[in-house]
Amino acid sequence: MNAATAAGLLHLIAAEPTLLAAASADTSESDLDHRARNEDHPCLGCGSPARCAVIVNSTTAGPRWLDLCSACWHTVRRANHFAGQE
Repeated sequence: MNAATAAGLLHLIAAEPTLLAAASADTSESDLDHRARNEDHPCLGCGSPARCAVIVNSTTAGPRWLDLCSACWHTVRRANHFAGQE
């Protein structure tokens, strides 16, 4: 995933958060760790096995899971930082 793709992914998530699976409002760090290490989810960016799980707090759809591989996670973090969202 390149920076432009990551920026597009962030815009898509903002526009259509229901593309992501719903998450519990009281998700803990151990829930995040369990999802990333013990569950099998594809990376939303490239389809590889996800190694990172984060919660996206959508104002319209509530908390949502964002599953990414390590490489896509770093690219999305950079794109988010440059967009001023972090």
